Amino acid sequence: MPADDPRGAGLAAGSLPLVMAGLLAALLLTRLVRGTTRRVTGALAFASTGGLAVAAILQFWLGSLNGAYWANSGAVALTIAATSLSILGLESLLGSAGFGLGAVAMMLIGNPLSGTATAPEMLPGWSGILGQLLPPGAGGQLLRSTAFFDGRGATHSVIVLLTWLTLGVVLCLAGGLRARRAATVAAGFVRTPSSPASTTFATPRG
Repeated sequence: MPADDPRGAGLAAGSLPLVMAGLLAALLLTRLVRGTTRRVTGALAFASTGGLAVAAILQFWLGSLNGAYWANSGAVALTIAATSLSILGLESLLGSAGFGLGAVAMMLIGNPLSGTATAPEMLPGWSGILGQLLPPGAGGQLLRSTAFFDGRGATHSVIVLLTWLTLGVVLCLAGGLRARRAATVAAGFVRTPSSPASTTFATPRG
């Protein structure tokens, strides 16, 4: 552990901001941005910027991280991207219900079961395993690996995060495709102007 943070309090406290950053990115993009490509690009840009900023705060200001800054910022960025894109994908496919489902999964399930404050092995029963299969837990474990163990043991966490990121992109594409099909079908029901009916005049009989 770093000399400025021998108990790892900064790493434990940083797990919630990672989830909040992903939620904030998803919320802003769903409210302000239209189009699948622009949303995905925005989420990746937000994650990259957030990764650089959060890692800098944890490593240079709070002194809670060791290791290479770029590796730590990459771990943070991947966590934010996986969180935001999975929520964006659910929202794109299911609407507001999908956003709520994603937020609940990340905040109320993933964050408490992440094991960042202690260790996944110290959580009861299967909860530690489940936590490592969600972005908050996998992200916390990846950051711990890059900061204190030179990246050793990071493979599982990277796979989990990339899986969530890919799933989010696929759901975004599926939601966008469904929206385009619905718009095409709706356009087909638009009535075209009907031709005026011919008027027949009766000829008076002589």
